[in-house]
Amino acid sequence: MNNKDETNLLEYSIAAFIGGFLTGPGGLFLSTLIFFLISRSKRDFIYKNKWALWAILGIFPFVLTTYPSIVLSRNDIYIKEVKRALNDQALKCRISEFATERMRSQISPGNALYKTYIPQAQNECTTYISQPRKFKSGFRSILFWSRNSDTTWFQIELDQTTGEAQKKCGDSSKLGCNEGNTW
Repeated sequence: MNNKDETNLLEYSIAAFIGGFLTGPGGLFLSTLIFFLISRSKRDFIYKNKWALWAILGIFPFVLTTYPSIVLSRNDIYIKEVKRALNDQALKCRISEFATERMRSQISPGNALYKTYIPQAQNECTTYISQPRKFKSGFRSILFWSRNSDTTWFQIELDQTTGEAQKKCGDSSKLGCNEGNTW
């Protein structure tokens, strides 16, 4: 083989590897096909910028279409993360020697599917709520356009006198929520 054929084979291998790694088997084939079509162009501008065009046309659309399915398929992991964060905060509040007025929350703001906050009307160290994010506008709404909501909210409420925690959730038919809307 001559040097040009080896260079083309190396370029196609790189395009196939990156496309397959980022987007899976479909991207392996389609990103290589798009790179082939761009490489065959006779226009000097397109040929000189073939890697940039390939990234825009061959990789970016596949990443945008696969990202929501990856995030939504990991729903159970996000729910476990939210429950663990709520339980950790309840434990911190129980063992804290500080007065609740001076206590500052260290709970994480949430994850890709949930946001966690302390209601403004409540004192800190009493109630924590984690609700599913709503993707109605902005860039995330484009990514999650076909999202079926199979998530519900989670709440942990601490009794200041006994230290007991009540764990509530919104819908017992959703993942992570037990009968009687508890978790």
